[in-house]
Amino acid sequence: MATRSKKKHAATRTARPRVSRTGISAAEWQARCELAAAHRLVAHFVFVDLTYNHISVRVPGEPGHFLVKADNVLMEQVTASNLVKYDLEGRQVGVSPFKASPAAYNLHAAVLRTRPDINAAVHTHSPANLAVSAQQHGLLPLTQQAMRFYNRIARYPNLTDDTTREGADQLAAALGDHWTMLLENHGALVCGKTLPEAYIYHHFFELACRAQIGALAGGGKLILPDHEVCVARAAKFGRMGVYDAESRDWVASLALVEMRYPDYKT
Repeated sequence: MATRSKKKHAATRTARPRVSRTGISAAEWQARCELAAAHRLVAHFVFVDLTYNHISVRVPGEPGHFLVKADNVLMEQVTASNLVKYDLEGRQVGVSPFKASPAAYNLHAAVLRTRPDINAAVHTHSPANLAVSAQQHGLLPLTQQAMRFYNRIARYPNLTDDTTREGADQLAAALGDHWTMLLENHGALVCGKTLPEAYIYHHFFELACRAQIGALAGGGKLILPDHEVCVARAAKFGRMGVYDAESRDWVASLALVEMRYPDYKT
């Protein structure tokens, strides 16, 4: 009897309501599935900060609306149905048992409102990007991954509360025409023209940050490539508009999610 009671309470704690698919277009549902997969992938490869990291994507055919993670779920708990929909003013759209945190809807609304060319954004606090965000020199071109971002990273000073509408607007202004930004003492923001692009570039950025922290911790004299080499690598491998749904890294990543986390589509 006690065992049955424990199982009942466990089921109650883990069960979560789902959003009805009524009124959700096929294109939006596909975007929800892909965004849920992106969250699972970041959770799989990156050590992130509990419920406080999030990814957004514009709703196909609705440039004034975007999807983002609910405030009370970890990245590894995101599904297509528990994502939430907001407009670019940070107002929730539709009826849902879930809501996003002000840090999520203000930040992503501000970025997407300010930059119509951005369709997806990844914001994380990983140990590696937090460490690099606290270093005055920022990301150094120590690796091929880092050279993709050479002279292409904006910085946002840790002076205002970016969870507010006003702070998020300042953050979006600091991004300027860049696609990647270090939030000083806070973490990273990586954007893309597509969700696969934002996810893949975030992955490269995370690898670059980890390598930098490892190299600095190891001691010894660092090898810094010539400026010309870095510029050439950034021009060749740091271009935007390259990664889409057919990109091999994204296709392989989705296959991993299908195998390891098939509930992402629920």
